[in-house]
Amino acid sequence: MSSAYPLYAVVAEICERAGVPYDKFDTTLLEGYVQGMQITNESPAFEHIQELAQVYFFDPVNRSGTVTFVPRGGEPVMEIDENDLIGDSDDEKTRRSPEEIVQVLNLNYYDSVGGIDTCKQTSDRSIDTRGEGEKSIETPVVLETDQAAQIAVIMHKVMIEEQRGEFDITLPRNYLGLTAGDVVLYQGDRLRIDEVNIDRGEQKYKLIHDRKSAYQSQALGVAPMAAPDPVPLVAGATHIEFIDAPILSSGDDTQLGYYIAIAGSNSAWSGATVALSLDGGENYTESDTTDVEAVMGELVTALGTHKREIPDSHNRVQIQLYDDGDALEYRTLAQLLNRQNRALIGNEIVSFGEADEISPGVWEIGYLLRGRLNTEIAQHSAGTRFVLLDRNTLNYIPTERYNLNQTLTFRATSSGSGEETTTAATYTGASHIEPAPTSLRAYRSGGQLTIEWVGVGYLGGRAAYDQSQFFTGYRVTINGQSTDTTATSLTITDPGTATIQVSQINSITGAGPAAEITA
Repeated sequence: MSSAYPLYAVVAEICERAGVPYDKFDTTLLEGYVQGMQITNESPAFEHIQELAQVYFFDPVNRSGTVTFVPRGGEPVMEIDENDLIGDSDDEKTRRSPEEIVQVLNLNYYDSVGGIDTCKQTSDRSIDTRGEGEKSIETPVVLETDQAAQIAVIMHKVMIEEQRGEFDITLPRNYLGLTAGDVVLYQGDRLRIDEVNIDRGEQKYKLIHDRKSAYQSQALGVAPMAAPDPVPLVAGATHIEFIDAPILSSGDDTQLGYYIAIAGSNSAWSGATVALSLDGGENYTESDTTDVEAVMGELVTALGTHKREIPDSHNRVQIQLYDDGDALEYRTLAQLLNRQNRALIGNEIVSFGEADEISPGVWEIGYLLRGRLNTEIAQHSAGTRFVLLDRNTLNYIPTERYNLNQTLTFRATSSGSGEETTTAATYTGASHIEPAPTSLRAYRSGGQLTIEWVGVGYLGGRAAYDQSQFFTGYRVTINGQSTDTTATSLTITDPGTATIQVSQINSITGAGPAAEITA
């Protein structure tokens, strides 16, 4: 209730703004709090008070020249003696039409947690055969959910009670103290004075049936739908990731390069211009504009290490995607081996088979193939980057050899807002670093040492693999002495105990990591 205002203070404020002198109104009897109310300058003050009276059940009455706001549901102030009636007014009872009772009463209102759209609470008395049809009542008052439901029920009960009828009676001077809003007993019934007219020393009263319990309810409301998030009108920052990784597609082998992934931070994002600086951000030269978004995010939980050789069914990790509308999907082991669901976590490429959304935008992935494309397996902490390696959403940027081992700084400028994001990293040319060969072995025969291995390539698939077009052969190093060859075996005079290393050579980046054995 910290943001609510006392009802008596709200009504007093309206009276004061309408120019009513402070000593000419009394709001001290009012109880309750107002969450808010829609008010326009075009409407007179009394209409705003009527709107409040409709849902807080009070009556403004004139008592000795002061406008007093009287809550309903009070105790009777007196009992009217039928012998005091003047004329034949005791016979003037009018019963209201049953059609005034509805089976369903809807209260349309503004909910304190429901946003700017109106919400609805309903009182349903379908079991009451006296009523028929449906009626809706509008209020500009902001209400809490249960409060609105209780008001709807009370309105309905009051409507039914008032249908019992009304009396028009005339009383002598000794009843002058009665005013509108007072509750009286008459003919054994509880009635509320609705109108008072004074004419030539006689008081004419209109009495309406009024039941004290009608103003009580413990109804629980139907929670409104959560208010939608406001739609941003200005593009936010651009998330940008520099990806120095092995090539993801054979078509990227034509030139040394790297990948750039970008994504918007809100729905107003429509693209960004990415510029490159070679001097730490002092000057930017090359630039390109794109509106292709990658699926990106960051780890919410940590990811432990695991062997490369078998699927990691032990570790699971949660990821917060930057765009709640993005989705991750399940894949079979066969699909993972065919390069589906590859992702970058830190600098490690993984493939994931399981993906479950545990809350909006937060996904948990599992059944991982670790260290794909010979990337280093590592332990990753919360906050580590995550990028889905969908080649269609990544930009491959060709670059020159002189950028190797240089710090590259990238700036992403959001289209429409000019908001800038920068990132920097040392470029190693991982797209064209040849992987280590496999199945390295050595055997001796007739004083000779024969070394054999199997080459490894990034291109193609299944048994039809191939090395980069910039692959030039192998470098075999035995006890520190190197020999380059294009074959996958080498025979030399047996040197005795030998430390053997074999690496693949790329004409751009040189020799890559080596496989090693001791023979």
